[in-house]
Amino acid sequence: MHRTTKRTALVVLLFAFSVSYSQDKIIDSIKTLVNNPKLHDTTKLRAVSNAMDYYSEHDKNYYVLNAMLGKIAVKNYKKNNPPELKKKYTMWLSGYYSTVGTEYSFTKEREKGLAYHDKSIALLKSVKAYDEMYSEMIVKASLYVRMNQDDKAIPLIFSAIKYFEKDKEYYVDDMAYAYSALGQIYIGQKQHQKAIAYNEKAILYYEDSYAQEPNDHTSYLKCLAYGNIAYSYSSLHQFEEAIDYCNRALQISRKIKNHTITGLLLSRLGNAKMHLNKVDEAEKIFNEILSIKELAEATNDAALASAHFGLASLYIKKGNLTQAGLAAEKGFALSKKTGSKDLQEQGAHLIYDISKATKNFERALEMYQFHEKIVDSSQIQASKNELEQQLLKYDFEKKELNYKLTTQKKTAAKNNWLIGLSGALLALLLGGYFYYRNTKQKQAIAGLEKNQIKQKLLITQMNPHFIFNSISNIQALIRDKKDEDAINYLNKFSVLTRQILENSNENYISLAEEVGMMENYLLIQQLLYSNKFGFTIAIEEGIDTESLFLPPMLTQPFIENAIKHGLADKDQNGTIAIRFYLIDAKLFFEILDNGKGFDNSKTISNHKSLAMTITKERLINYTKNQDFVVQTDTIKDQDEKVVGAKVVFEIPYIYEE
Repeated sequence: MHRTTKRTALVVLLFAFSVSYSQDKIIDSIKTLVNNPKLHDTTKLRAVSNAMDYYSEHDKNYYVLNAMLGKIAVKNYKKNNPPELKKKYTMWLSGYYSTVGTEYSFTKEREKGLAYHDKSIALLKSVKAYDEMYSEMIVKASLYVRMNQDDKAIPLIFSAIKYFEKDKEYYVDDMAYAYSALGQIYIGQKQHQKAIAYNEKAILYYEDSYAQEPNDHTSYLKCLAYGNIAYSYSSLHQFEEAIDYCNRALQISRKIKNHTITGLLLSRLGNAKMHLNKVDEAEKIFNEILSIKELAEATNDAALASAHFGLASLYIKKGNLTQAGLAAEKGFALSKKTGSKDLQEQGAHLIYDISKATKNFERALEMYQFHEKIVDSSQIQASKNELEQQLLKYDFEKKELNYKLTTQKKTAAKNNWLIGLSGALLALLLGGYFYYRNTKQKQAIAGLEKNQIKQKLLITQMNPHFIFNSISNIQALIRDKKDEDAINYLNKFSVLTRQILENSNENYISLAEEVGMMENYLLIQQLLYSNKFGFTIAIEEGIDTESLFLPPMLTQPFIENAIKHGLADKDQNGTIAIRFYLIDAKLFFEILDNGKGFDNSKTISNHKSLAMTITKERLINYTKNQDFVVQTDTIKDQDEKVVGAKVVFEIPYIYEE
């Protein structure tokens, strides 16, 4: 919910409108759900967030739901929750503040919106959620743009671009969002060639995003970018190009049934047609806008104001100044409701020209003074200077980074043989470090009797076991000159290592976090073993993965055993099936593979594995049962042929209401 809200909020840069506010069955259903005391608050938050997806950020129901979400998030944020749960509620609360900021952006009290965006940014920073934090910075920047404070918006946008550019393929939506924001700033500065270039960049990213995950949201943002390009071409008096991009945008807006955007795009299309002396076509288009029932019902001031201004220009062209004046005045009144300075400037200019032509000099003077008041040339120049400085700084930093990368690549090409030596040295250093640390920890255990400290130590003993295996795997890929695989493996390994090291300090983590680590580990193993196996993870219906907490990394050694030994004879079509289920309020972990099964000489219980030994000791400590059993079975078909192996054991857990 949170990042989607941020990306969608880009609309405030260009379109300002509202829709009818009726309570409906969705709101009533969510109210019933929120008041259900049996449901966990995380479940309620997800339900409210999902319901918000049914509305746009211009619908009052959207903010009714956000208020519900904020009430739940604030209540839980103040509680003394475990760190991971605290982080989740912090993220929800940040999303609530961000949406409140967006709500204020559609009012005259926009400065209040800035304060809420600042609250959101501070919360995200406190939990190191940097992806969301930089995305929120662009949302704040978009509000600055709407307030005609481009010089404050520009540094925020470039900070975000530098962050997201580290992995353009992953941050596709964020890069598109940032480039769209820059394109809008250039429109405000009337630098339309640059505005077109940045909006075209944004479209390329939107197309990549749509190819990965087709949805109306991405289509909507792409439509806005096409509309911005059409506006810039009209401003450059390249009306054929403007018509082309208007039609591209209209094709999307009509498909996703967004009547507001359709109305604004038709207005631009009509203006372009009028400048090409296709007056009858233009008049037909403007009247079509005013006849769109949904716009009238939504009291959509921006689209309707644009239509009246178009008709005013058309009547001027026809010489009917009376009709032109009436249309311009209607549009001007609507433009002041929107708060859009661009629309107000357009209306004031039209009324000024009409008033001069009809010798209404008093009204002309009023419009001249109004125009001078809202157009602050010094502010525009300040934002231009700021943008140029940021671009120069950005280009310099980018060139410096590219130079460093090129130098590093050349050095690496000359010294490939050092990679293996460095890997061996790293393994030796890590080995020495972990041997020293484990020795110190064992000495500390002798003087400490608290079971929690011993549990943490047992987890940290497993880390070097996993890290040594992974380093060996990376070395093998490097020796085989599989550089891309090695980089991919290293990226995934670093994420998983960070998860494991962070959770080493926790006695319990949520089942959701355990499953997340499990998935990362299996993806790494798939890469290592050339995708010779697939995997599934099933959680019995009714288990709340956010509320059920268990000791971390109890399952990993058994998954490793299934892959390394169970599937040893499989070159392809291997399967790993993992399941968590409850029996009589006891949680069980089950793993099945379709490998060679267990023989009499090597079973789970006697296989010499440091990780297995540590895990069994941890289970005994948690359950206080010296006779704790890990059940192992060889699976056979009707012909007594071995078709796989199964391991099952009970996992101790606690439940957090």
